[in-house]
Amino acid sequence: MGRNIPPFAALRAFEALVRHGNLQAAGNELGISASAISHQVKSLEGHLGAKLLVKTDNRLKVIEPGLQFASELRGILDEMEAAALKVSLPRKTGRISINLFPSLAELWMIPLLARFAEQYPETSVTLVTNPEMVDLSGSDIDLAIQYGAEPSGAYKSIALLQETITPVCSPTFLARRGQIAQAATLLSHPLIYCASAPDEWRVWMEQNKVSLGDVRHWLEVDTRSAALQAAEQNMGIAIGRRPFADLALARGSLVQIFPRPTVTGMTYFLAAPARSWSARNVRIFSTWLAAAAKLDNPFLAIENGMSAASSHAGVHSDR
Repeated sequence: MGRNIPPFAALRAFEALVRHGNLQAAGNELGISASAISHQVKSLEGHLGAKLLVKTDNRLKVIEPGLQFASELRGILDEMEAAALKVSLPRKTGRISINLFPSLAELWMIPLLARFAEQYPETSVTLVTNPEMVDLSGSDIDLAIQYGAEPSGAYKSIALLQETITPVCSPTFLARRGQIAQAATLLSHPLIYCASAPDEWRVWMEQNKVSLGDVRHWLEVDTRSAALQAAEQNMGIAIGRRPFADLALARGSLVQIFPRPTVTGMTYFLAAPARSWSARNVRIFSTWLAAAAKLDNPFLAIENGMSAASSHAGVHSDR
């Protein structure tokens, strides 16, 4: 007796529709029209003898049987893709794509990639930046760096590092203003407010038993990169979040005002769908990044190595 499996085109259409939430986006992914997606889903419902979606207020809504079916179907499609990758001919040059926040790419990942490129020159990396987390299922992205209290249950996840926050400023700013010994003293200094994390000063102050009150921030910016750059330019005190401030702290363009950073309870995870994890270059990169992230500050070793190399070169040039 043959397998009672619905048409594959109908399965793909339904999974894409549930993931995107509308017919047009699902059709764009699969290269067919919205009406073709609708036809495929109706065909699937007919094959199963079960209703998967209902239409309310001119919108399609996935009902409980459809939600359960879509969840299991997504996992099966990921496993099918992973199986295909295992038997596919290996590429001469490995390529991986990574989704992450724009500021995280600029301030942390790109500087780290310089070291990865030295060690693994045969692997090409594509960074796909997005201010929101993306759904890896059905996309061609191999890995994503995700932020949260818990890892996503939909993917294989590796905990990279715990987020910490601490006030930072430039050495010049600190020298001009004098040593800041108590958290409450910060209120008398210009603070840099980052709109992408509007509660960070309040969280840090509360954990250090200081009432933030009605502080009039001297400078407001909308990105993490801009906040740290403003602090480097002696414009005030910013919240240094790990890992965004790692490179500036390693280079000495920023300094921690207090010795102990505050743990926020949030973590950065490296997430990979099943289809990606079977690829050797993805596993190599994941292992390398996890090892780098476990260091207190991976850029300290890099910067110290560069300084030693420069000093060594200087000795020879004097001879």
